[in-house]
Amino acid sequence: MPRKMPTKKIAMKACKNCGALVPKEANICPVCGSNNFTEDWEGIFVVISTDSEIAKELKFNKKGTYAIKVSGSYIIK
Repeated sequence: MPRKMPTKKIAMKACKNCGALVPKEANICPVCGSNNFTEDWEGIFVVISTDSEIAKELKFNKKGTYAIKVSGSYIIK
């Protein structure tokens, strides 16, 4: 019988506009200023340096933690 990968729920929500992950208590997204959030997100992408080739290619201009998929739509394409 195959083993299932462990899953751990992270107590964060994702901005539906930019995909930034924020604490559940947050009311405003620190990246884009939106107040439209969801708890329906998957995957994590961390931008440590906006000068990295990957951040430039994906057009991330702010450091932070982002969801890869938010409410059925991919943030990272």
